[in-house]
Amino acid sequence: MSLDPVVEMIKNAGVVGAGGAGFPTHVKLSSKVDTIIVNGVECEPLIHVDKQLLKKDYLGKVYEGLMVAAKLTNANKLIVALKSKNKEAVNALESFHQYDLNFDIFKLADFYPAGDEQVLVNEVTGKIVPEGGIPLNVGVVVINVETLINVANAVQNKNVTEKYVTVNGAVQTPKTLKVPLGTPILKLLDECEGVSTTSYKVIDGGPMTGKLVDPNIHAVTKTTKAIIALPEDNIVIVQKSRDISTQFRRAQAICLSCRMCTDLCPRYLLGHDLFPDELMKRMYKKELDLDSMKSFDYAYLCCECGLCELYGCVVDLSARSIFSYLKDELTKAQIKNSHQRSDLKINDFREFRKVPVSRLLKRLEIDKYNSRAELTDYNFKVDEVKLFLTQHVGVPSMPVVKVGDKVNKGDVIAEIPDGKLGSKIHSSIDGVIKEITEQYIIVSA
Repeated sequence: MSLDPVVEMIKNAGVVGAGGAGFPTHVKLSSKVDTIIVNGVECEPLIHVDKQLLKKDYLGKVYEGLMVAAKLTNANKLIVALKSKNKEAVNALESFHQYDLNFDIFKLADFYPAGDEQVLVNEVTGKIVPEGGIPLNVGVVVINVETLINVANAVQNKNVTEKYVTVNGAVQTPKTLKVPLGTPILKLLDECEGVSTTSYKVIDGGPMTGKLVDPNIHAVTKTTKAIIALPEDNIVIVQKSRDISTQFRRAQAICLSCRMCTDLCPRYLLGHDLFPDELMKRMYKKELDLDSMKSFDYAYLCCECGLCELYGCVVDLSARSIFSYLKDELTKAQIKNSHQRSDLKINDFREFRKVPVSRLLKRLEIDKYNSRAELTDYNFKVDEVKLFLTQHVGVPSMPVVKVGDKVNKGDVIAEIPDGKLGSKIHSSIDGVIKEITEQYIIVSA
C-alpha cells in the first residue's frame, strides 16, 4: 500500500514516539481519527523536557507538527494536555492560543501516571480504551510534544538526528540538553559536572519506568527522555537491581495479600481485569509453570507504570517485574491475550486513588533531586556516537553502510527491512563508520 507523500517524508525522517516506547509515527499518522491529544504531561518525576518545549521559543514548531498531524488524520479536535502546575508552559500556551488557533488546552492535576496513554485519554475525553487496545480504538491519537517537533522538521526534509534529554538526580548541575543521537551517557554526566557520589547507577528514562543501563556502554536513543543518576542504596536502584529469580523468591516468601498493588493499579481503576494481588498470591502457592500460563494472560494488560513495586507494596515486592517476565514467556509460548473487553466501568474509588507526585518523590527518596534542570539549547559536540539498531517498536533496522564509509549528519545508515514495522536510522554527526555489530553502528568524527 502506497503512503501519503507527507507520511512518506515522516517515515523517511525516522520519526518515532519520543516520549514512550518509540512507535513509528508514520504508522500512527496513517490512521483517521476524531481527536489528537498532544501529550505534554510528563508525569514521571525528575524529567523536564516537554514542559520546556511548550514554551514560546518552541511552540511554533510544535504547532506546525500538530497541523501536519491533524491534516493527515482528519482530526477535528486538537487538545494539548499538560499539568496545571507547569505555570510557564500553561501561560505560554494560553498566550499562543490568543491568536485564535484551533486547539484546546487541557490541564491535569499533578498525579502519577497522568501521562499514560490510556489514563490520559480517559482524563481528557472520558472514553475508556478497551482492554489490550490502543487510543486509536476510541478514535484518538496521542502524540508527544517532541515528536511533533520532529514531524514538523520531517516535512522540511530534516531527519531525526538529535534528542532532548534531562540529565538529573545526583549530578552536580542538572540540565536539559539537546544532543546528537548516540551521545555516550558518560559525556552527558561530564557535561553536568559529574555525579556527586562515587557509588551510583544510571537509569535511562524516569525513576518509575526507566531501565538500568551501564553508563560505560550506553548511549542516547530516540526514546531517551532522561538520564538519571542515583546512589546505589536508593530505593529505586535497589528494586531495579533485583533479578527475576530474586523477585520470585521474595514474592513467594513475604507477600501479605494486602491487595494494595491492585487497588492502586491505574489499569484496574479503569475497569480492566488486571489483578496484581492475585498474581502475587499465586506466587505464594508456587503456581507458575507453562501449564498454568493461560490463566496469567492478563499480564498483557499491565502498562508497567511501576506503582505496584515502587509505591504500593509495603514489603517492597514487584508485581511489575513479574508481569514483564510473564509477557515475554506468554509471547514465547504463543499464548495470546484473551482480555479484550470494551464494556468497561471506571472504579468508583479511582479519583481517590490517584497518587500525588509530591508523595511519590518522597517515597522514592528523590525529592532532594527535584531541580528544574533548565534547557540548555546549544550546539552540543561529540567525537563519536553509538547508534543502536533498535530504538523503536518493531524489528531492528538493517545497516546499509560498511566500515570505512564516510557519512554526513542526516545520512541514512540503517533501513527498515522490507514489509516490517520499524524506523530508519540516520547518522547524527559527520564522520566515518567505525564499527558495525548486530546491535549498533559507531560513527567517529
